[in-house]
Amino acid sequence: MTERLYYEQTTLKTFTATIVEQRDAERGVLVRLDKTAFYPTSGGQPYDTGTLAGKPVLDVWVGEDQEVWHLLKETPGTQEVTGEINWARRFDHMQQHTGQHLLSAACVELLDAATTSFHLGETYSTIDLDIPGLDEKDTQEVENKVNGIIWEDRPVTTRFVSPDELKQIPLRKPPKVEENVRIVWITGCDASACGGTHVASTGQIGMLKITNVENYKGGVRVTFLCGQRALSDYQRIQHIVQTTGNSLSVGQDDIYETVQRTQDEVKATRRELRQAQEQLNALETAQLWDTAPEQNGTRYITKHWEQKSFQEVRAIAAQLREHPRALILLATTEEKGVRIVCARSDDLPEINARVVLQAALDPLNGRGGGPPTLAQGGAPLASEEEILAALKQAVLIREA
Repeated sequence: MTERLYYEQTTLKTFTATIVEQRDAERGVLVRLDKTAFYPTSGGQPYDTGTLAGKPVLDVWVGEDQEVWHLLKETPGTQEVTGEINWARRFDHMQQHTGQHLLSAACVELLDAATTSFHLGETYSTIDLDIPGLDEKDTQEVENKVNGIIWEDRPVTTRFVSPDELKQIPLRKPPKVEENVRIVWITGCDASACGGTHVASTGQIGMLKITNVENYKGGVRVTFLCGQRALSDYQRIQHIVQTTGNSLSVGQDDIYETVQRTQDEVKATRRELRQAQEQLNALETAQLWDTAPEQNGTRYITKHWEQKSFQEVRAIAAQLREHPRALILLATTEEKGVRIVCARSDDLPEINARVVLQAALDPLNGRGGGPPTLAQGGAPLASEEEILAALKQAVLIREA
């Protein structure tokens, strides 16, 4: 099996190796080396990137043959190659993964909660815990515990152990393999079987911040950030807080109270606006009814508005159809087109609102549908004269 230099202390940024096998692949060229410092995707941690012989490394994984394979965009061109690790990505993964060990250990100690899965993503990481819930007080206690250990700068060491040695180690969880078991020790805190990359001491993690806690599949999912990710997130939040405070002309400590007060004012204003709109709609409904022409005991009501919400138009049509013997055809021109609603009173079963609606839509190249009592549709933008002509022509329809 390929000698995995990443199992040793992960400060190696460049290395030299010999290509022992090379294959063409759909996405590029597959390369196997006699030794490698590239970490392959494993245990919830993504692969390293970087270059081999100056060629970008696109992916790294362990194949079914248990060998480490590197996917390159193009052939290296030489047998002896120099590998260069993308150290910013590697160190970020080291911070997140070691932080996960601390977080999982603290959850066991303080909450008696075991970690059932770990995911290291591009922008955040998560662990899943086997407990039904996690409140804010416990979350902060865990977070404080982890950061206390980080600031103590405890050593992080790794080594392979024999089966006999393994039996004597108080592991946080048992390993998935019985041979070539690699233990990661965080002094006085945690011992775990793990093949990932880790920092040399907890101080290199910088800090850990829990950013979200949610119920997930009967347990709890904890989202967290370490190191540079945590700092970048703090800077992002600080910018938002400062910008918000400046826009509200208040200090940071007063933002929440100011936002709450503003929300209450907005809700009250919206309520008043809705009430005023309802009163205006009632007045418009009454005016439309009073001024509508009547033929043979039936009132024919047509109207077109510019930029009136279709919701309001529907509400007016619904109010008008409560009157006896009324056929209503209303339209509004919105930003992207014309919307029309047709309604009729329940005591006019001989009139089909869907048929009348379609008669109005046809000359406007529109489409619509609905039940015989209330139908609606839309058409492309048209002039007010064209819309009113289509509405007035349509009310002459008498088909059931």
